[in-house]
Amino acid sequence: MGGDACVEAGRRRCSVLACEMGSMFGMSGWMWFPGLLVLVMFIFFGAWAVSRSVPRTGGPVRILEERYARGDIDAEEFERRRATLEGSR
Repeated sequence: MGGDACVEAGRRRCSVLACEMGSMFGMSGWMWFPGLLVLVMFIFFGAWAVSRSVPRTGGPVRILEERYARGDIDAEEFERRRATLEGSR
C-alpha cells in the first residue's frame, strides 16, 4: 500500500483516510455558515441594544423648540436663542 490510494486487481481504491478527508473538505465550505449567521445576529442585536440605551437629546435647537412648544419661552426669546445657536456653528 502506498500513499492515499492503492491499486488492487487493476482497480484504484481509495484508502479510508483519503475518502473521509475528501468528504470533509467538500463540506467545509458550508459548515461555517450557521456559526457565521449566529455571529452576525449577535452583532446586529448588540448594535441595536446599544443604540436603544443611548439617550437621545436631539441637540440644542430641538430642546429650544420643545421649550417654545411647551410655552416656557416666548417667540422673541426663541428667535434670539436660535440665532445664537445657529450662529455658533
